Amino acid sequence: MFLTALNILGPIVIITLIGYVMGRYLQGMHVETLGELVILVATPALVFSTLAPMDVAAGMLTTIAGAAVACVGVSIVFGLVLLRAFGMPARSFLPSLAFPNSGNMGLPLALLAFGQEGLKLGISFFVVIALAQHTVGYTLASGNFRIGFLLRQPLIYAVGAVLVVLATGAPVPAFLLSTAKILGGMMIPAMLIMLGYSLAKLNVSAVKPAIITGFGRLIAGILSAILVIELFSLSGVFAGTLFVMATMPSAIVTYVYAQRFRPDADHVAGAVVVSTLLTFACLPVLLWIALRLAEQ
Repeated sequence: MFLTALNILGPIVIITLIGYVMGRYLQGMHVETLGELVILVATPALVFSTLAPMDVAAGMLTTIAGAAVACVGVSIVFGLVLLRAFGMPARSFLPSLAFPNSGNMGLPLALLAFGQEGLKLGISFFVVIALAQHTVGYTLASGNFRIGFLLRQPLIYAVGAVLVVLATGAPVPAFLLSTAKILGGMMIPAMLIMLGYSLAKLNVSAVKPAIITGFGRLIAGILSAILVIELFSLSGVFAGTLFVMATMPSAIVTYVYAQRFRPDADHVAGAVVVSTLLTFACLPVLLWIALRLAEQ
């Protein structure tokens, strides 16, 4: 078990540390450009190249996507109760409680723990979270909903292309699939480097809300995963992958939106840092639970 955990967690920790060191000591790195490349190119390419091949069962994808919606719903309800109890503003902290970092941390874990099947399921989960972040998360932070902002996300069109392929059975040209695989291959390492880089730059400016939100995200993730696994009667790799994706820390994009729209963005940054460090500390236990669920 120790060797299995090391083989899964080792690459994630090492690549994240590389990003952290770069953030601490490398001057002039344009991480925003890297982020745009990941969002606009690598992410849609990985979604299309992983889900478009004809060995993907549409029912499998819709089940895990529905489970992701349910996980977000449970986390939102839990988050609202928690924030009300501590008198913290929902517009600032609810996104950090509701949306797991299923891209930067979840997808690498799903791939290393459960292989290509885990990656396919993880991407289906991640697509739902990403869309929710750019709709619900954006609306909470900004105070208004802009459909034009969502329609400018290439992820939308990558998902649409996958649905067309799955519905029609149309063959995907080999050169197009190969191109998408090459472009999508940079997403996971780039995301981990960005995660480490971001952790090096974020500061915990208010300890109390950071601790409340950090522990709250972990509890919300575990609670939502257990409830949804039971509700959807998931087992095997389905259950293991869902548990991994749902229990990830607060998504960094919640800080990005807070920085643009909220006066207490530094507090949100602290929440992301504490949540991420707490999840890293708990990863061996979370991974052990996920692997046990996958064996059932």
